[in-house]
Amino acid sequence: MSTTTTFSNDVSRILDKYETLTADVTLTGADSGKTFLISGTGYTVTLPAPSAGLKFKFVVSAAFSTDTVVQTPSDNRDILNGGVIVNGAIVEADAVDKVTFEDGAESIGDFVEVSSDGTNYFLFGNGNASGALTVGEI
Repeated sequence: MSTTTTFSNDVSRILDKYETLTADVTLTGADSGKTFLISGTGYTVTLPAPSAGLKFKFVVSAAFSTDTVVQTPSDNRDILNGGVIVNGAIVEADAVDKVTFEDGAESIGDFVEVSSDGTNYFLFGNGNASGALTVGEI
């Protein structure tokens, strides 16, 4: 009969950090790892210069009255790559500047995640309704 030995390390559980967008904002490296909730009024969110390991998430938590735009910094355009799934279709982001949560097409739970390798930002997300998320140039 064999003996099973199990090892366990102490693990510190850390809760995700959530923040509700309340105004236009330029994020910093200190905001990395946060989930930003979108509701009420749309805002413009400017990402910091790319740096390896930066990661941000944006989630629709309630209907909003104007578009919410997540954009690359003005001195780092054409660095947003990847794609989002919108109403079951893939929308490619190939060296674009922004992703927009479109007013009137949003659903609670629509989201995008943005991460950086130090040179580019990589985009992934999902929008339930047709036209919920768009990508493009500024």
